[in-house]
Amino acid sequence: MNEIQKELFDSINLLLQNISLKDLKSINLNLSKKYKKQNQKTFVSDKERLAYIASRMPATFKAIEYSLGEIKTISPNIKIESALDLGAGPGTSLWTLLSVFDHLKENIKDSFSNVCLVEKDEKMIFYAKKLLENLKTSKKIIFEKNDILKIKNYDFDLVILSYVANELKNYELDKIIKRWFFSKSKIILFVEPGTKYGFKNIKYIRDNLIKKGCFLIAPCPNTLKCPMPKNDWCHFYVRVKRSKIHKYIKGGSLGYEDEKFSYVIATKDSIKYPKARILRFAKKTKQEMNFTLCKDGKILLEKVLRKDKKRYKMAEKLNWGDIFDV
Repeated sequence: MNEIQKELFDSINLLLQNISLKDLKSINLNLSKKYKKQNQKTFVSDKERLAYIASRMPATFKAIEYSLGEIKTISPNIKIESALDLGAGPGTSLWTLLSVFDHLKENIKDSFSNVCLVEKDEKMIFYAKKLLENLKTSKKIIFEKNDILKIKNYDFDLVILSYVANELKNYELDKIIKRWFFSKSKIILFVEPGTKYGFKNIKYIRDNLIKKGCFLIAPCPNTLKCPMPKNDWCHFYVRVKRSKIHKYIKGGSLGYEDEKFSYVIATKDSIKYPKARILRFAKKTKQEMNFTLCKDGKILLEKVLRKDKKRYKMAEKLNWGDIFDV
């Protein structure tokens, strides 16, 4: 757990200091049922908002953090100095930006003089600000209470939409992508739950971006037709450490949980594509490792033999979600 993630956990715990955790646990159970039915559009109470922050913010933080890390890995020359977060919720993306980009973390008090967090839920904006109090971030951070579809200025280095697309219709997604494409923005990131429905939206967004001539930073290693069959979906995972409060509210027995998510990152600048992306856990035997890859517009099985010592040693470090270039 890095410094920023620890600060986030501490801030969440502080926010819940005088709140009944028993109530939040019950509310979280109901929220989970709504999400599974995909009919959760708005929060109806403060306790619903707090239950969401307690149960979901640590996981969404890790998923967005992972996705942003791919920008550094694949396109390290792209400088991120400004960001627009559409549907910012409790400000999760700002925490991830500070976690991933070291130059922002080192200058936390005056960095991000050009960041805008757009959220239509006024109370969620209030909680986002409360969570950030201990970080003493720049007062120039803009929190805008607005419908994301009314935002027309996309001239930020990075535009983020995390766990938002599932609440939008295709024509609304088209409008957002079009505005980004004709803006001065360098990169756009979409993150959604790692479900069939979440991936369906990510695939739609991916296809739209490719039609516009964009390049994909991640996870796709090319802009060929997605090879994922209809009964399957492309998703990845991050392991999330649970705090005591997080563990209690989720009713978990383990000190961690795995967050599954789908994502796509696009840029208008040409990039060098990696050889392949690993789509599943590697399967190991005494003689070999087997990797399921997205490669050359196909889903392929790649074997790395133990007797090929140099290649095997490199492959041992790889697993689900990693670039495969060995």
